[in-house]
Amino acid sequence: MWDRAPNPDGNCETGLGVVGVFPHSEYDQWSILNRFDTNTLVKNEMHKFFLETNPDFKKRHESDFIRWIEENRNELFGPNGKYTEKLVALNKETIKSGNKREEFAVEVLKKRFKTSKVSRFCAGDVRDTKKGMDIAIRIKGVELTIQVKKFDKVASYVEDDGDTFFEVTSDLQANRYSEKNVDIFMFVSTDSQEYILFANKKTKIGQMRNNIVRFYEPFLMKSENINFTHKQKRKMKNFDPTYNLFGMDKNKLANLYFRKAEIEKQIAKMEKQMGKK
Repeated sequence: MWDRAPNPDGNCETGLGVVGVFPHSEYDQWSILNRFDTNTLVKNEMHKFFLETNPDFKKRHESDFIRWIEENRNELFGPNGKYTEKLVALNKETIKSGNKREEFAVEVLKKRFKTSKVSRFCAGDVRDTKKGMDIAIRIKGVELTIQVKKFDKVASYVEDDGDTFFEVTSDLQANRYSEKNVDIFMFVSTDSQEYILFANKKTKIGQMRNNIVRFYEPFLMKSENINFTHKQKRKMKNFDPTYNLFGMDKNKLANLYFRKAEIEKQIAKMEKQMGKK
């Protein structure tokens, strides 16, 4: 059971691992057991099993837990192990949800780019596990890679100094994904059938607290059923003594007039370019 997953179409380049037992899905050979090392739920459950059989663990060293894992490896990881199926079950729901999102994303992309090749990498593919590539799409000879994430909501904001941005509530940690590896973030909600895509441009992304990511440029594509609530994000106002001392109101107004003039120039330029197409 220790091998690489089969790769008939070039979309399944795995490293060595467990195959053929407790597979990710009906389409995959890569085993769920390969995910145990990165799953916190599994680690916690293993620790729970350990404490049940070693109640005096707190008086002992962590190396005892590691030794227990080694001694009970067949019960923890074997096909007929006492604990294996319980640990596999902890991964299944997460895997099922992730598969559903990626399948939905592939359908959306195929519908939008009918003549383009859309590839979804298999479970365990090193391009996914090491680089964050869930999907690749080839459009007019250019290959773009996509990381698919779930999201709870997205809103559009305008700052009082004229900045605009989108806020996406998601568990995405944007800094984990290099621009060299991932071109696009695709946020998906399979429950509401909503999706929205943004370019992975680090200078245009802000990672905030509470699972919020800000994108400071327009989205690439979105579903028709996403309707933004345009809000104004409030910054520190004139009660700040620093603002008062330096006359921020006059400077802010001058800046807004400057932005207005530049935006009008850009609008005219783009309208002219689009009119030629």
